[in-house]
Amino acid sequence: MSKTCEICGKHPRSGHTISHAHNVSNRIFYPNLRTIKALVNGATKRIKICMKCLKATAKT
Repeated sequence: MSKTCEICGKHPRSGHTISHAHNVSNRIFYPNLRTIKALVNGATKRIKICMKCLKATAKT
């Protein structure tokens, strides 16, 4: 679970890269993860969260 947000559970998704000539090849879309230090159950812990969750927690 190294490329998964620990708050919302966002993980890599699969899709296609399509060129101008419509050549289709497989690719993976990774979430924009950042490692932060956060208080979890009263202890400081390093967690990986996506930027959407980071922005949401900064507003509260």
